Amino acid sequence: MKRVLKFAISVALLVAGLCGCEKLIPEIDLAGNLEGDWERVNPDGIQDAGLVIWRFTAGNEDPHSWVLSIYVSDVFAGDSEAKYIYQKHQNGYPGVGSSTPELYLYESDHDFMQEDGKASCTPAARYYVKECTKDKLVLQRIEVNVDGANMLEGDVVFSEIVYAK
Repeated sequence: MKRVLKFAISVALLVAGLCGCEKLIPEIDLAGNLEGDWERVNPDGIQDAGLVIWRFTAGNEDPHSWVLSIYVSDVFAGDSEAKYIYQKHQNGYPGVGSSTPELYLYESDHDFMQEDGKASCTPAARYYVKECTKDKLVLQRIEVNVDGANMLEGDVVFSEIVYAK
């Protein structure tokens, strides 16, 4: 009888602990919040003479239609823009509390064709999505596969751009 009681108490404590942990990690809604224009927010104390905007454009069934446009306007270097194909990915099991969404960025490589004749994409970078609300986006770069200069930053915080109507 004592063994059954100890087992029941252990199970109850385990369930209570797991329920408590779930509330520590907020659920991140990429589907409802990611698409749109995001302006990079500089860390406190950092002065920058430029503007960086990431625009996520939702696509359709075609994986090449999900486009991230990165626009950089720099007082000294001028304006530049780069485009990547992005894919949302969910690690773990959504709703359990340990799920970490990721963004995969790809460079479109139309010079190399797969056997089926479709254009392939070269992996460019991968980011953990630490926060994605209607007015704040926080990304942590995991890896980058691009040689040479590129517009893909390390850990970065964005605020949503609200345009006047």
